[in-house]
Amino acid sequence: MEKKSIIRQDEILEFTSLSYYDPSKIQRYYTFKENQEECTWEEVITFVNLGLDQDFYKNINLVQDPDTLTVLVNKYNQLPKEYVPRDLEIIHPDFNAGEFVLCKEAREAFEEMSRVAREDGILLKAISTYRSYQYQEEVYLRKKTPDMSMEEYRKERDRVSARPGHSEHQTGYAVDINDLEETFAETAAGIWLATNAYHFGFILRYPKGKEHITGYAYEPWHFRYIGKKHADKMQALGITYDEYYIRYLLNSNPV
Repeated sequence: MEKKSIIRQDEILEFTSLSYYDPSKIQRYYTFKENQEECTWEEVITFVNLGLDQDFYKNINLVQDPDTLTVLVNKYNQLPKEYVPRDLEIIHPDFNAGEFVLCKEAREAFEEMSRVAREDGILLKAISTYRSYQYQEEVYLRKKTPDMSMEEYRKERDRVSARPGHSEHQTGYAVDINDLEETFAETAAGIWLATNAYHFGFILRYPKGKEHITGYAYEPWHFRYIGKKHADKMQALGITYDEYYIRYLLNSNPV
C-alpha cells in the first residue's frame, strides 16, 4: 500500500510561512518529508531547495553572478568555465606557502587573521587558494587510472574533490590552510581556526558530520571567506553554508 503522510494544518502553516518556501516545489517537499520523517519542515524546505532530494550533479545551475561575495558554489551550482575573479592579489609571503592569491577582501582578512594567530603562537600558511577551471579539472582527474571507468572514478573522487566549475577555489574566496589531512583538526592551528576564524569572516566550509548536505568529506583545513557579518551569524546558528545561503541569502543573491 502506498504510504501517505498525514500533515496537520499547523504544519502546513509552519512551512508555507517560511520566507524561502517555494510553492512550485510542494510535491517535492511532501515526498522528501515522507522519506525523511526525522527532518523538520525547516530542514525539508532547505534541503529540497538546495536540490538534496536529487542526486549530486543533477539539474545543475550556472552561476549568474560569480563576483558576488556570498556566491554559492556546490554540486548543483557551477561557475562559468572562463570565470576568473577580477581582483586577485598575492598573499603576503609570511603567510603564503607559494605564490597563492585570493580576492582582495579575502586576502586582507586572511593576512589579518594570520597576524593575530601569530601573536598567539600559531603559524598559518595558505597552501591552496584560487584555482582556474582548467587547473581544477587537472586536480579532479589526477588520480584516475586507465583501467577505471569515469563512473567508477567519480564514486570515490566526488567525496573529496570538486568537479571543474564546482570548486569554491575558483571564486578566489576559499583557502586551504597548513595541511590537507583530517588530523589537522587536532593541531594547535586547527583548533585555533575552528575557534577564531569566524571573527575574521572565514567559515569552515565542510564540517564533520555534514557530508549529506555539503557532499564532501570533512575538511578541517578548508575555509571560505564570506565576511564578518555572515560568519558571525553562521557561527551562532551552527549550520552549513549551504543551509545558510538558502535561508538567508538566496532572495538577495542570484545563483
